[in-house]
Amino acid sequence: MRVLLVGDYPPPHGGVAVHVQQLHGFLRGRGVDVKVLDIGKGGRPAPDVIPARGAAPFALRLARHLASGWTVHVHTSGNNPKSWVLAGVVGGLPGPKSPRVITLHSGLLPDYLAASATRRRFARVALAGYARVMAVSTAVKLALVACGVPAQKVEVLPAFCASQVRPGPVPAEVEAARSRRRILLSMAHHPSPVYGRALMFRALRELARTWPDVGLALFGPGLDSEAFIRDVREARVAGHLEVLGELEHPAALGLIARSDAFVRPTTHDGDSISVREALTLGVPCVASDVCVRPEPTRVFAAGDAADLARVIREAVAAGPLHVPQVDAGPELLSLYAELSSNNGLMASHEQGSDLGETRHAAQ
Repeated sequence: MRVLLVGDYPPPHGGVAVHVQQLHGFLRGRGVDVKVLDIGKGGRPAPDVIPARGAAPFALRLARHLASGWTVHVHTSGNNPKSWVLAGVVGGLPGPKSPRVITLHSGLLPDYLAASATRRRFARVALAGYARVMAVSTAVKLALVACGVPAQKVEVLPAFCASQVRPGPVPAEVEAARSRRRILLSMAHHPSPVYGRALMFRALRELARTWPDVGLALFGPGLDSEAFIRDVREARVAGHLEVLGELEHPAALGLIARSDAFVRPTTHDGDSISVREALTLGVPCVASDVCVRPEPTRVFAAGDAADLARVIREAVAAGPLHVPQVDAGPELLSLYAELSSNNGLMASHEQGSDLGETRHAAQ
């Protein structure tokens, strides 16, 4: 079995990239011949990770693997035109002996498709070449089925590999932040307003009334932007922040593991990897109610800072709770084996047909 994963690979450590990295590690650990065709910004070289910058290098490398019969698994958001062009190209290129799978990751996908009939038609056509479509949530599946994608082809499977959650050593600034704060919260940051930074700051001001030394450790991109500095100033929370920048993923997991609670105050979501990572580590997790959250996440009313502060207090008071989380690795490995087996049977039938035609011609 040979599997080619197509998608972003860290750095940076976004949700899709982290899942591709986790799945790559899981499959390698199971002895699978697996490679990654990295279409992201790229970073340090990693074993079996092939950079594909630009359309021509990407198409050439992809075509080689399709011609050799690799099972191809695309990972993309599904909430922008570039994502759907990628899906259409990979699903439409010739390669009859190369089964294709796609995972659509974004919680913004339903709204994106609902906004335009043209988008829905394009999505239906783009997904026609895939043997299986993996949706990270029921909402994503329903949106795809509404486009005309056959329901039996779409499976709901969170993009998460619990077996690959391994906290690493943390930088000195993380240890210093932990030692300074009696209560330390953590949050993955992104410049997009979808991540709920302003809401979290308002809740932090509320928490500081009863927890004067509370700290919020932020990691991710955009922590030095003008918009970030403006929001800090307007919310008057500078004294409660631990600004850590972009951490390596093992270090980010180490930070989460040292936190009293992990917070996900997003306005939209698919199936957050960081939420499941926190739960896997036994860290109390608080998240908005914009989508179905895995147990035992504590949810708050989206957009309500007072409710967010209330639920954080409850989560910290309750303390750690370990509940097993989903691992997509074994299910995907089984799917790849099934598709490879079916493809082998088809190839055998084709060979038999060709031999029969040859004998008939010889006679």
